[in-house]
Amino acid sequence: MDSAEARRIIVEGSFGPVPCGLGIRILAGCLDFGVITVFLFWLSVFTREQKPDGSFTLPTWVYFFYVIWWLLYYGLFEYFWNGQTPGKRATRIKVVMGGGAALTRMGAVKRTLARPVDLFPYFTPYALGILWIIVTGENRRQRLGDKWAGTKVIPVDPPKQYL
Repeated sequence: MDSAEARRIIVEGSFGPVPCGLGIRILAGCLDFGVITVFLFWLSVFTREQKPDGSFTLPTWVYFFYVIWWLLYYGLFEYFWNGQTPGKRATRIKVVMGGGAALTRMGAVKRTLARPVDLFPYFTPYALGILWIIVTGENRRQRLGDKWAGTKVIPVDPPKQYL
């Protein structure tokens, strides 16, 4: 084995590209949550209806749109932005398939559909997803959606390794 091949194995690890840490994923998630919240806040402001007693309510379709927007946000951004949402782009991480190939359409769909499960229990959001990332170990660091889709979240700029 030549030194270039040895370096590739060290950098990528035995399971493909080395995944990023839990802290940076949480930061990216918080940034994405902020983007989603600001969008939904303004949607609520512009679509609210005033009731006769002076209070406000939202049309029923807005609640359905909240859920659809939340799911589409992740799926579409990750698929069309090379595995990145705005939060992932700001923190310089991205989603790839397990071996390091670009995220596929089915990978993005599976990750997105598994989000409600990872979000459980809802009184401590993403507790199950975070627990699963910890349990899968340093070489994988996958939430349930990653495991199902066969994906990983990795740094855009892999750490430099020196021999």
